[in-house]
Amino acid sequence: MAKKPDGSTKLTGLRLQAEEALRATNRDVAAMPVQDVQRLVYELQVHQVELEMQNDELRRTQAELEAARNRYVGLYDSAPTGYLTVNPKGMILEANLPACTLLGMNRKFLIGKPVIRYVAAKDQATVLCRIRELFNTGTRQTCEVDLSRQDGVVVQLESVAIHDEAGLTHMLTSLLDITERTRASAALQKWRQGLERQRHLEAREQIGHDLHDGILQSLYAIGLSLEAGKLDLSEAPDKAEALLTRSIGELNSVMREVRTFIEALESGAVPNTALPALDLPTSLRAMAGTLARLHARQVRVSVDDAVAVGLSQAQSLELLKLAKEALSNSLRHAKATLVQVSLRRLTDTIRLTVQDNGTGLRRKGATGGGQGLISMAVRAHRLGGTLAVQSRPAQGTRVVLDLPKKNCMEDAKLLT
Repeated sequence: MAKKPDGSTKLTGLRLQAEEALRATNRDVAAMPVQDVQRLVYELQVHQVELEMQNDELRRTQAELEAARNRYVGLYDSAPTGYLTVNPKGMILEANLPACTLLGMNRKFLIGKPVIRYVAAKDQATVLCRIRELFNTGTRQTCEVDLSRQDGVVVQLESVAIHDEAGLTHMLTSLLDITERTRASAALQKWRQGLERQRHLEAREQIGHDLHDGILQSLYAIGLSLEAGKLDLSEAPDKAEALLTRSIGELNSVMREVRTFIEALESGAVPNTALPALDLPTSLRAMAGTLARLHARQVRVSVDDAVAVGLSQAQSLELLKLAKEALSNSLRHAKATLVQVSLRRLTDTIRLTVQDNGTGLRRKGATGGGQGLISMAVRAHRLGGTLAVQSRPAQGTRVVLDLPKKNCMEDAKLLT
């Protein structure tokens, strides 16, 4: 078997051919004058130097190209984003190291494989559609997909059309790991849903307190008044007529309150059944007078008119409702003949006090088991104040709310 010529053999053959060509022209050189021969030698020497300089320039250019290629390869493989080059058939032509890491495959096993092999089955149709759209229109395509070989990993694919040296169109696709962003978005959505549910629960709770403290209390008082009027029909008709007239007026007021409540519910707002048109001192006196007439009890009101300065409308309404609940409890349950309501501005606090001379709270009621005490505690907490209930059997009950002045403005913002 003949042995293939190596590189040195090829060079030797070329040299022999060159020497043979030179011998063929020796007669021409020999016939030349000495000056022409010298000039020819000089030209050959210059040409030799030029060739050496061109050879050095080519070597330098080659070294620069290799360095640039190495830098490109380094940048390509060390990029923070994965990159794939895909042909119109969806086959992977090139892949950098971050893309290999994301897809969980060695580069040599990725090249020549269809890109949808590494996409979750539910997203493969989307990827194929994006590939067709890109090669048909040349427009940038973006989608988010789950990976098939990396459980729970979500990537964003963004693809653009590129052209190689031969003029062929390929697709350059970046792979951005958005797993944490997706999880954070899902957690945020879950938190928002929980917050919305909490708001609905709080709204329902507030509606319950408003119904209990306002409408139900008024209806209960009107019922007691009508019961008393029924006894006076035969013995004191004039007194009964006056009482019925007041009761009708109170029922009309409750009906207006119910309409306001329904309108607020239909508008999606949390209804507020207090009297927003009146200031706190006036509303407190009016409310106490109405309950005193309906229950036929004595109620004394002492209000510092300057106490409303610095309170928001929402805080004033909460204070009024709390006072109404405490006063209603004294008139309904404690069998009190005298209830004293006081609203004062102290050094560092605003203090609301409701004190009666009734039978006092039973142990169960004293521990906060009743709806009235629960409602007052909720309102006190909403105001940022402190509620204290003091009671002894046969010695009456004293309800005290202390609202720090320094929290008034902050609480006002929270309540509005």
